[in-house]
Amino acid sequence: MGDLATTLRHLRLGAGIFAGASILIGGAAAAAAAGLLTMPGAQEVTEFGASVVKTATGTDTVQLDAVPDGATGVFVSLTCLTPGTFTFEDGASIGCTMDDVGQATGGGSYTLTLSPGQQSITITTPLESSWTITATSVSERTTEWAVNDNGETYGALNEGGEPDLIAVIATNGNEGFVHAGELAHADGSEQAATFTSPEQALAWQDSMAGKNVSVPVYQNDGETRIGEFTIQY
Repeated sequence: MGDLATTLRHLRLGAGIFAGASILIGGAAAAAAAGLLTMPGAQEVTEFGASVVKTATGTDTVQLDAVPDGATGVFVSLTCLTPGTFTFEDGASIGCTMDDVGQATGGGSYTLTLSPGQQSITITTPLESSWTITATSVSERTTEWAVNDNGETYGALNEGGEPDLIAVIATNGNEGFVHAGELAHADGSEQAATFTSPEQALAWQDSMAGKNVSVPVYQNDGETRIGEFTIQY
């Protein structure tokens, strides 16, 4: 049942939950790279030095400036100049179609973990695919979750698990928190733990197709309601 559990967790992350810099896009990713993201439990990202910019066609290597002590990775922002799939050294990739080219969403951002002594990164893509990349050495640190007056932890999902109150963006645009138990029931994580066969999992997925499930969104006290968070199946 591991595949279903992974799918459901991806559903959480894709539905608007803050889970650190790995899922932030657009302006939010830029804010994270500049060290502006302060959501408890999220990645605190600090830049080192100036960015390196390169435009290329086909597979090519980007030479980094001298990577300083304390740098843990490279924050890269890739823009697709043509359709194609652009793959990083760790297997992560960004794909663009013709409709993406020239659009603000035509590309993506990613933090690539550096190996000791690494001074370059390679982008692998077909010969005809063109791209521009901006690369900046960064240091990432996962911040601690905060604790409210009721003793509940709150903040972002991260590699350590999940807090009692998980950060989301409500349908009305308000940033707030949902109770982890309520979210687990809404997104299927709770149900997935009871499945004993792939057939049960598929039957549940079929039963949820086309449905919307909403849970209340609160301030960080877990009591003051400020909106709702909706998962669309």
